[in-house]
Amino acid sequence: MIRAHLATFPIRSGILMQTVQSILPQVDRLFICLNDYDHVPEELTQEPKIEAMIPDRDLKDAGKFAFVPEPDDLVFTIDDDILYPPDYVSKTLAMFKRLDPQHHVLGHLGHAWLAKTPGGPMGWQNWLFRKKMGNLRKVDLVGTGTACQLGKNFPRLDQIESAAGFVDLRHARLHAEAGRWLWMLPHPAEWMVSTMTPDLKSTSLLYTVNKAAARPLRHEVFAVIGGRTPHSGKRFRELRAQGLLPPQSQD
Repeated sequence: MIRAHLATFPIRSGILMQTVQSILPQVDRLFICLNDYDHVPEELTQEPKIEAMIPDRDLKDAGKFAFVPEPDDLVFTIDDDILYPPDYVSKTLAMFKRLDPQHHVLGHLGHAWLAKTPGGPMGWQNWLFRKKMGNLRKVDLVGTGTACQLGKNFPRLDQIESAAGFVDLRHARLHAEAGRWLWMLPHPAEWMVSTMTPDLKSTSLLYTVNKAAARPLRHEVFAVIGGRTPHSGKRFRELRAQGLLPPQSQD
């Protein structure tokens, strides 16, 4: 099964259906965690491909992990403020022909901890989903609004919830600890579109959670950096030319 997992909350109701309509035709099932809702909106109940749930507590972005996939499912985690292009799922899954999903996680927003100049200081190199990405790159962190992975490798809620608000970091840490590689995929500029509006910007987790949870967030950042996987930020073709790709990767 090809499935997508989404977490949202009432303030985003005005943009939610844009995301739903963009991803729903591309997947077999869409699972939605409705944080702080008092009922499931009618437009969601009318769609048989959607399974919506209202948790007994605010799971924030950890709600993406409130559903348990089958081991062979392919799971897309998505955000409620992105429009996914019609070929998003097909193009993402095509990359598993090169990178076995047993051992790799794919995404369209990535970060790598590296020296940006030879001998220079270490820092984050960021590749955003809205901007052109010309190369397939190994990264240390993928955004869970643009990630895809095999169901058997998908983290469970009890592994993620204590990092609610910054689950991207915990997600990356868990995969690195399991020896899996994370990749930033190539795509054209504006292939994916943000629906975030100025009035909603203050509702983002950056403002509502991250700044208030500085200490636990730093702990997760340091854990990701400390478990940094080899060849961070390198292009797929560089790693292939140097014979550094794991054996389950294909040309």
